[in-house]
Amino acid sequence: MTTVDEMLNLVSTKCGIGVKQNSKGNREVWIGGKLHISAVDGDMPISAFYSGANVHDSSVALPLIQETSQRVNYLYDLQDAGYDADIIREFSIKYGHRPLIDINPKNSKVLKEKIELIKHEKEIFQELNQHFTLDKEHCNQRSMVERVNKYLKDDYGCDKLYYQGATKVASVLAFGILAICIHQSLKLVT
Repeated sequence: MTTVDEMLNLVSTKCGIGVKQNSKGNREVWIGGKLHISAVDGDMPISAFYSGANVHDSSVALPLIQETSQRVNYLYDLQDAGYDADIIREFSIKYGHRPLIDINPKNSKVLKEKIELIKHEKEIFQELNQHFTLDKEHCNQRSMVERVNKYLKDDYGCDKLYYQGATKVASVLAFGILAICIHQSLKLVT
């Protein structure tokens, strides 16, 4: 089996240009790198990997699943449509997890229409039964990674880093992740 280190050696940490579409449909562009985080309930980061900004999130999905699985036992891999790939689903199942990954319509009109129909049918079903399915509740938990990112940027000064080199930037981000772990652990105790 391939180790986490072997998988991460294939991922670039060089400064790059990242582009993504936000929830409002606007393009966001940044230069540098990004941090890929795996978090559990209580907004507790478990694993984090730094890469260049041009590295797609799905490229780091397998090492994140493997590393997180070595640290804690968990049941679900909750991911957005950027991770919609059979290899990620199969890897998740191999570790005994249930992959909950949004479907990426990949510009297919037919698939988009089917997804909208399924969403509409689920809404009708939920209104009739007046309670959510287990999967829906788990999918809503995906926002914990976004909250960890918010903590890093807003509370721990990682919104703008003016360091050069992946090692320095990753070190600053690692201290931010450590601070979040300590803060979230203290919340659980008190």
